[in-house]
Amino acid sequence: MSTKFKVNISGADISVGKDSITVKGKEGEATLQLKYPFIHITKTDNTLLIEAETDNGYQKAIAGTLAADIKNMLSGVSEKYTAELELVYMHFPASIKISNDKLIVENFVGERKPREIPIPKGVEVKVTGTKINISGIDKYTVGQLAGTIESKIQIKNKDRRVFKDGIFITKKP
Repeated sequence: MSTKFKVNISGADISVGKDSITVKGKEGEATLQLKYPFIHITKTDNTLLIEAETDNGYQKAIAGTLAADIKNMLSGVSEKYTAELELVYMHFPASIKISNDKLIVENFVGERKPREIPIPKGVEVKVTGTKINISGIDKYTVGQLAGTIESKIQIKNKDRRVFKDGIFITKKP
């Protein structure tokens, strides 16, 4: 007996290859590499069937994870994932700008050297005043960039009760 997961694929164009799945929608195209030989994926009219060879816990977990990844890809190509962040400063007026595929934060806590965070491909970043909007079709890339920005732009070695400066996530993808 094997474990099966069904994914409704209506509204998107999916092609299943030997080692990858490609999902196309109105917002773009996403590809997922398959590296598990014990997982079999078959496509019917409006359903994608993800099947593990056996019922052991590891194979069931991998099949369930692949089903969740494909659902995330389907919703990402139909409507982009967005995350919002906000710059907060109390002591020194910091500024944010985008240059050469990098997010640059200048004058953060009076630092002379600007902090730079690279922006990955497939992710759009817009800065309006102190707000940062991140959008993309890949949920993990959008969330990872938001978390990276939040962790790279924070106060270290100072009292957090006094120095409340930083960039904080206000809306997760």
